[in-house]
Formats: sequence, C-alpha cells, structure tokens
Amino acid sequence: MTIHPTALLLAWVAFAVAIPWFGVIVMWAVSALLALGVWAVGVNTCWRLVRRTRILLIALLVLYAFSTPGSPLIAAWEIPTQEGLQAGALQAWRLLLMITALATLLARLKREQLLAGIYGLLAPFKPLGLPLERIAVRLWLTLQYAENGLPANSIRERWEAALTLPNAPSSNITLEFPAFTLLDLLFVIGFGVLLVSALLW
Repeated sequence: MTIHPTALLLAWVAFAVAIPWFGVIVMWAVSALLALGVWAVGVNTCWRLVRRTRILLIALLVLYAFSTPGSPLIAAWEIPTQEGLQAGALQAWRLLLMITALATLLARLKREQLLAGIYGLLAPFKPLGLPLERIAVRLWLTLQYAENGLPANSIRERWEAALTLPNAPSSNITLEFPAFTLLDLLFVIGFGVLLVSALLW
C-alpha cells in the first residue's frame, strides 16, 4: 500500500508547524522514529541534505548562546550563557528533526511523485490563476539539473548554477497525479490525531 505523495507532504508541513511546541519527551520519541526511518532509506541519502544545513545549525546555537540572558557559562565572561546554550541546542534539535524528516521523505519519493505531491498541495490555489503546470515543469527541470549537473568549483559558479535553469527538453513532460483513496484519508486523519496527542503530552 502506497500513501499519496500529497498526503505525505501535508503531513510533513503539519509536523514542521507543530514541532516548536513539542516537549523534550516527545522530541526524543520523534528522534527514535526518525532514526528508524533514516536507517530504512539509507543513512548516506539523508546525510547529504542534513550536512548542508550544518552551518545554519551552528549559527542558531551561537546566536542563542550569545543573545539569551542568564548565568554565564564562564564566570569571568557575561556571555555565552548556560540558558542560551540550552535554548540554542533545543532549537537546533527541532530544526534537525524537521530537516531529517524532509530528507527521509525525499529519499522515499521519486521525482515524479514529489512533483505530484507539490501539485496536489498547490491545487486549491488553481482558481486564483496560479499556473500549476508551469510550476511543476519548472521544478522538474530544476531537479533534473540538480541531479545531472556537474558540481561547481567556486561559490560564484555555484550561485550561477543555482540561478540558471537548463534548456527545456524536446520531449513532453507527463505528470501523473494519482487519485486519493480511503487509505490516504485515514493516514491524514491518523497523523493529525497523533500530532494533537503529541502537543497535549
């Protein structure tokens, strides 16, 4: 049985919104579950995405450590503070869980499934005139370039590569959007109940 990619992406969005209110016990439980998920899809696959955020995680820890008032970590200095380090570590932990969940999800979904999931999330905005098909094609081209493009040698070349899209392929791009099933509805409801229970823990 396969869950609809839109339902999976919706679950991740809800998880990302709810995680700032998770308690420490719930976060340990989530960490254990994500560890199993990472082991199932492959550690190296998830690590590639997590590794790119290491600077952000360190910056978050330092920012909290040097901006949060409290007891100094070293008696002779006013900063960093113990409370700041604790708050920074907690926020970095939450961000790491969110990124790990996304990495696990991306490792499970094929590119076509990911685009179908994004299309489903954007579908409610179609009456507003949002060009969903063009957005899907643009994402497809970007992901194709990211997968097949050669790595850049300098920071400037990396920025130019990120801002430049490849030429459109000569063949047509077909995006298959699977129908929602009862299983997908039960998954969304069950995940929602689980999130609410975690928030009330």
